[in-house]
Amino acid sequence: MLLVYSGRHKAASSWSRAILREACGLLGLNMVTVIAPEQWAPYGSLAELVRRERVDLLSLTNIQQKHYETLPPRRTVNVIRDPRDIIVSGYFSHRNTHAVQALGVTWHELPEHRRRLRELDVADGMLEEIEFSGYFLDHMNTWDYRQPEVLELRMEEQIGDPVAVWTRIFEHYGLLVPPGALTEWMRIAAVRLRLAALRAGPDGPRWRRALPAPTLRRLPRSYVPLTVGHHTFTRLSYSARRPGEVDEMNHYRKGVPGDWRNYFEERHRAAFRARYGDLAERLGYPAD
Repeated sequence: MLLVYSGRHKAASSWSRAILREACGLLGLNMVTVIAPEQWAPYGSLAELVRRERVDLLSLTNIQQKHYETLPPRRTVNVIRDPRDIIVSGYFSHRNTHAVQALGVTWHELPEHRRRLRELDVADGMLEEIEFSGYFLDHMNTWDYRQPEVLELRMEEQIGDPVAVWTRIFEHYGLLVPPGALTEWMRIAAVRLRLAALRAGPDGPRWRRALPAPTLRRLPRSYVPLTVGHHTFTRLSYSARRPGEVDEMNHYRKGVPGDWRNYFEERHRAAFRARYGDLAERLGYPAD
């Protein structure tokens, strides 16, 4: 069965992809990341891309419900974030660091938006970002949050207790051995052996890259804290910072929820509500 990870722009999707990519490497699964319709246009549909590329795990960002529904039978995880935090995170990312090209897709609207943000102060730029974020937030608004195959999660939960939430994710996918399995120690030994090769990279020691790949169908449960402990905010930001310590020129700028309260003035609250209504409350987040 197809496994799907549906993330949202500025909702820790890069972090999640890093964890999923490593897990797929351990299990020999084919993971494909899709961030825009241009990537499946040559195939005619997203479902046809999945079929022809023999995808095991499909990582999606900002997917629309109508395109998601074309997929074959699946188990899905959908992660959302407070839309006001998406706007604030997006403002700094779009002004300073976000790539114009990624995975063969060119974001044609970003250069002009970036130029405009750099002309404005933060408060006025945030108003521009509220409207610009419609592409991401409108898809969250039209998503069906009652689909039986979908495990619905919030990014705030995911970064608040990552071991518990990633355990739920891997369990939902059927990728963890049952609790108390007698082969746990054997599996974690195989995982550690394989990780030495995966994490060595092309510039790592040759002996590590030459290590055999143990055959694994499921991951040991003790792998979850192992991967969460490796893919940290500090490591992914290539810095010594911890979550909450700000670097506006880093893709991993701050790493904590609730930052919108530091930037939304009354006019931003009014503009958000005029554009998106009660979206935050309907997603389960507190009102202004």
